Amino acid sequence: LLWASQQGAVTAKTRSYAAEGQLSLAPVTDWLRSAGLRAQLRQLDAVWLTEVARILPELFAEQPGLPHYESVTEYGQRQRFFEALARAILVTSQPLLLLIDDLQWCDQETLEWLHFLLRFDPTARLLVVGCAREEELPPHHPLRTFLLHLRNSMRVTEITLQPLDAAETAKLASQVAKRELDTGSVMHLYHETGGYPLFVVEMVRADLGRAPASLLEADHPHGQPPLDDARTLPPRVHAVLVGRLLQLSPSSYELVELAAIIGREFTLDLLIAVSNADVDSAVRVLDELWHKRIVREHGANSYDFTHDKLREVAYGEISAPQRRMLHRRVAQALEALHAEDLDSVSGQIASHYERAGMIEQALPYYQRAAAVAQCVYANEDAISLLSRSLKSLELLPAGAKRDKQELSLQLALAPLYRVTKGWATPELERVLDRALALCDTVGDEAQRAQTLYGLQSVYVVQDKLERVQMVSDELHTLYQRSLGTVPPPFAGMMLAGARLHLGRITEGNAQFAEIIAAHDPDQILYFQESQGSNYAALARAWQAHALWCLGYPQQALNRGLDAVKLVQDLDQPFNQALVSAYLALLQQLRADEAVAREHAEQVHALASKYQAPYYHAWAGILVSYALALEQPNNEERIERLRGSIAEFKASGARLRLPYYLSLLAQVYGKAGRVEEGLACIDEALAEARTYNERWWDAELHRLRGELLLMHGADASDVEAAFLRAISIARSQQAKSLELRATMSLARLWIAQNRSDDARRQLSDLYTWFTEGFETPDLQAARLLLAQL
Repeated sequence: LLWASQQGAVTAKTRSYAAEGQLSLAPVTDWLRSAGLRAQLRQLDAVWLTEVARILPELFAEQPGLPHYESVTEYGQRQRFFEALARAILVTSQPLLLLIDDLQWCDQETLEWLHFLLRFDPTARLLVVGCAREEELPPHHPLRTFLLHLRNSMRVTEITLQPLDAAETAKLASQVAKRELDTGSVMHLYHETGGYPLFVVEMVRADLGRAPASLLEADHPHGQPPLDDARTLPPRVHAVLVGRLLQLSPSSYELVELAAIIGREFTLDLLIAVSNADVDSAVRVLDELWHKRIVREHGANSYDFTHDKLREVAYGEISAPQRRMLHRRVAQALEALHAEDLDSVSGQIASHYERAGMIEQALPYYQRAAAVAQCVYANEDAISLLSRSLKSLELLPAGAKRDKQELSLQLALAPLYRVTKGWATPELERVLDRALALCDTVGDEAQRAQTLYGLQSVYVVQDKLERVQMVSDELHTLYQRSLGTVPPPFAGMMLAGARLHLGRITEGNAQFAEIIAAHDPDQILYFQESQGSNYAALARAWQAHALWCLGYPQQALNRGLDAVKLVQDLDQPFNQALVSAYLALLQQLRADEAVAREHAEQVHALASKYQAPYYHAWAGILVSYALALEQPNNEERIERLRGSIAEFKASGARLRLPYYLSLLAQVYGKAGRVEEGLACIDEALAEARTYNERWWDAELHRLRGELLLMHGADASDVEAAFLRAISIARSQQAKSLELRATMSLARLWIAQNRSDDARRQLSDLYTWFTEGFETPDLQAARLLLAQL
């Protein structure tokens, strides 16, 4: 860092801590508060500075006219926030070196933002240096994923620091001791430390205060070292570190214990508040610790241990009762010192209260910390904090009070799971099922309504359509009897969708129309915050599918485009992915394959960018289908389509699975692999029967007839399949599907010299249509009639 500064670069450093309670994006906050970057933030436009204020709230005091940031209504806003942080970090025109130590403890959100930063401006003169202890990195730590991405994009240089050899050990030891060591002492030191620099430094420092032999051979003063320390430190080195601490005066040793309890960097004010010492005494103690290299300065106003192993050893020396008492004192001191801004330390306070055994005091702070994490789009961190709260809650006595607290936590978890894992994830269903059970005993009507609607969404995506009707009935009764009001428009959304997929298409379409006509801006915002989507846009996007089925392809397209425009105007990226997925599927229904593929690819990228897993899987199927249809004999592309469908099923989602399987059947048919295509149709029909998803039945029977025809089946079997498709479509008033089935039947009849029957059947249906004559289906019908 010093060298880079001398070359004219701006430098900033930070580190992560093993202690719990660290704010999401805390390393980024440290960097932005560094001297080299902080003063230059005023160059940012207000729109970006407002977002940066999410982690630097002092900006509002410095710039009173700065607009306040919007409340978080969807996860897609996270991208704009990430961009603001990137612009803030890169605001300097000078080369920039960022250092982060102990990456193995870094929060996931910071790692994801770093991944964003490194791709944000390829021309930026930026170097990020990270240090990590690989031996302390869990198998599934997000740092491993981060490094994998960097390796794949060739954006990382990795340097493994090996232990020192004997000569290097001698050189380091001599520098610390400020004298040359004899060969015997060096070899003894090298043998005891294994060449690890920390151990070398600490054993030499211990030697400066005491006889090395007595230190190395001394037993631990309290028996065996604590398990946590014994796992990472050799016993001899552990004894050396304990010996270093025992050299301190009693007052300094007491302060070291307090610092170890704090678990991270600490200020003089915090030490004074926890220890009840006066300022002069605290400064004298810190001076002793600084001279003995136990602590070092950390930034302008804080201190930290010179190494985490010293902190671990000091913590391990504190008895369990003493630890609990000190954790309580730290929590209370943090509350007092940060009374005007508890958000910034809420996670720390929660952790200290929990370690003090004061669960009731910890819970509200865990919830507060989760809300803070959500404010900066750190949803995984928020889930972790709320899950920790639920685990801690189990330690409290059973009863109504505990159940009410649990219900609040479960309802807070639901939208987080929906956004991060998808609509059909088992975690979401488990949370909502538990919330509903709690509502039976301690919940109010509003909580029950919120839970019921959430379950409706899960059931729709899981294709449990009959359950949607049951829950909808209960929800309707709840609003009318208990809440004394008419159900809000969005309350019927999932039922409208369920009716569409049950094959009751006209009912679903009518209900979508009612929802759109009765929209309420306040309820749209409530739905956005509680369920994660914009119901006005969703209703339009979903109704578009119903309109197409009913024979109104142009109205369907207009509805789909209206939905996209609505969320674009509102700057809602997650909802943009949602409605764009519906639009891509609509284009595929309209048989506009080129446009469908273009939209699907856009959705796939959008859903990946804004972490919308359900719509990412949805678009993945459509993209894979388009690629396979382009080259049906390409086995790799067919396998990709099969894999996309399998991935969709693995997520717990099943809605539209018969439709997706029909896409695979069409590819097999085009490749001449008829038996495999028929097997797909059989699977799709079985799926439709099992889940009663009937909206696509007519097309499945039509495709079955086409495949049977290719297979050389008896003409009567082929005709029966087409006639059944027509019958189903008519019963559902699905004119678009009836048209397809009628064209298939007409072609069969033409081959059988029944042109008059074919003309009569097709002509009557074609004249029903009033729009969409530019679509491939209606163009094909017109050409077929012309041939007749």
